[in-house]
Amino acid sequence: MTIIEKDTTILVDTPFELRLQLLRSGVQTIDMIWLTHPHSDHIAGLDDLRMVSFVKKQSLPIFGSRKTLEAAKRQFPYMFTPQNEYIERPFLIPHIITEDTVKFKNIEIIPIKHHHGETEVESLRIGKFALIADISHIDENEFEKLKGIDTLAISTTVKRPHSKHLSLSEVTDFIERLKPKKAYLTHMNHTFDHEETRDLLPENIQPAWDGMEILIF
Repeated sequence: MTIIEKDTTILVDTPFELRLQLLRSGVQTIDMIWLTHPHSDHIAGLDDLRMVSFVKKQSLPIFGSRKTLEAAKRQFPYMFTPQNEYIERPFLIPHIITEDTVKFKNIEIIPIKHHHGETEVESLRIGKFALIADISHIDENEFEKLKGIDTLAISTTVKRPHSKHLSLSEVTDFIERLKPKKAYLTHMNHTFDHEETRDLLPENIQPAWDGMEILIF
């Protein structure tokens, strides 16, 4: 997902075939990257950021937990080295996400910490928008950080109860507690049919689709 606020573009996670997705969506540049967790479907596209760094002629800041950044460095060490066979600077500059609000250019990003099974995840809130990546449970103090949002995008991978994901009914309960004006279901697996799912949901909840654009600012 890319979040664009005026002249700033934030890329959340780097999945497989990232380059193709960016081209299809017409994304011309990226200013920073936010990694939610170290699973391969969220970091496997990191190599595609080399060309973004080349075009911008600068290293790109990448934010993630210590564990997530360590996993990224293990898989793509050349992206972080001080020099490589092409340029004498790293492609990516790592920044560890803590409990503190991240201030990047004119944007304030509030980390939202939760779990995906045993995996720790760093999702985010910007203004009245929040993105929740893969989730199985969240502590109440972190849930409180989401209060007052207008728009929510939330991972809804499975329909039925699962040890590492909220089920569809649990996601809708989560949304009902927050009461955003609009919520979008993302990261749905192959068991979901778009139209059938849409027809089951309240009017304020909608299944997202590849290439979807929403106005949040």
